[in-house]
Amino acid sequence: MKGMGMRRAAGAVLLIALLCVALFIDIDRNHIDSRPLVWKGQAGEGEYALQAGGEWYISANALQQAYGVDVHIVDEGKELQLFPTTRQESQWDYKPVFYEDQVITLMYHNVQKNPDHVTFISPEQFEEQLLAIMSSGFHFISMDEYIDYMLNGAPVPPNAVLITFDDGYESFYTEVYPVLRKYHLTATNFVIVETIDNPKQTKHKKLSWAQMREMKQHGMSFYSHTFHSHEYRPVNDRGFLRPMLTWNTYLKKEDRKETDEEYEERVRRDLATAEKVLKKELGNTNSLLAFPFGAYNSKVLEICRELDIPITFTVRPGINGRNNRNGFRINGGNQQIATPKLIEQMRNRGAHTKVARVKPSRIVTWNGAELVLAVPPLVKNGKWYIALNDLQHHFRLSYEMRDADRSIELFLGQYSGKGL
Repeated sequence: MKGMGMRRAAGAVLLIALLCVALFIDIDRNHIDSRPLVWKGQAGEGEYALQAGGEWYISANALQQAYGVDVHIVDEGKELQLFPTTRQESQWDYKPVFYEDQVITLMYHNVQKNPDHVTFISPEQFEEQLLAIMSSGFHFISMDEYIDYMLNGAPVPPNAVLITFDDGYESFYTEVYPVLRKYHLTATNFVIVETIDNPKQTKHKKLSWAQMREMKQHGMSFYSHTFHSHEYRPVNDRGFLRPMLTWNTYLKKEDRKETDEEYEERVRRDLATAEKVLKKELGNTNSLLAFPFGAYNSKVLEICRELDIPITFTVRPGINGRNNRNGFRINGGNQQIATPKLIEQMRNRGAHTKVARVKPSRIVTWNGAELVLAVPPLVKNGKWYIALNDLQHHFRLSYEMRDADRSIELFLGQYSGKGL
């Protein structure tokens, strides 16, 4: 019994020691340094910036005091809500940055008033998506800007988004084009060239060259979805179907498969014909290709290079950097895709779920939208602190370290001082 009591006492001492160490670490982490805050040339009333882990933080109370930001702590202290108020200085320009020097490409097909397939959406759903994307901090770019970014090193804005459509449905003219014009946006349609002005296309009518020329004058663009390779064809005598752009097809009359040479010549002829017709009818000066069904192989990519088609697109979700000449696309054209889920996927750079960021234990929102912070906020004695670099990143709240009086001065808007 005596030995057991001694072991319990030793355990209690060890526990107390561990708690002391943890407390010491917490204090050490959050009290490395502090500096008084200054804004508009005056010192804040009792407000200090804290340094922790190499980051400088200021409190939500300081934001309220300096700029009139409305502050609420909810969800049992797990969420900090920030709102603009009637004070002009609280109307911050919220500029979230989910990614930089990269582009998300959205993919759609048909837009109908009464969609007859799950992969076709209504004009209302399309417009709802556009409005949500714009209000969430994304910036639409044109295909010309994307080409300049990919081929010439031109910059793109943070959270850049490109809109693309496939197949050349007439609804692009009747339903999509008016919505895009309404919001001063542009989009690209990858057309199956043989189907344009083709009276045999009866189920879902396709665009005409006249419609495309009209839209092109207002910033829309049209590129290749192949000439006549948007099909699944038999690849053996059992009728096994595969995308004809990437497989040697079965020649039934000759009871054999295409040779590699025949396959390559067919693909080369198809892609070259599409480019020739597009240049003739629309005056295209660039060549781009969206692969039917997203199917491609090394030989197809080689042929594209031979034909000077430097930029291609698949249907795989992801985000495009300058080296992704064979670009990813995120599907927005499905009735089952809820707009908030699409926005979440875009914020996550194409991933359907958050894979790069563990859900934080505490979140900060601005006007209802969650801020994606580089470093977690600090909470001390119920008081919330946000990293200055995060505030600068999202709201252009800059700061200068003033060595003369060891203070930190805050500035709204861009400032070229000594902010760290």
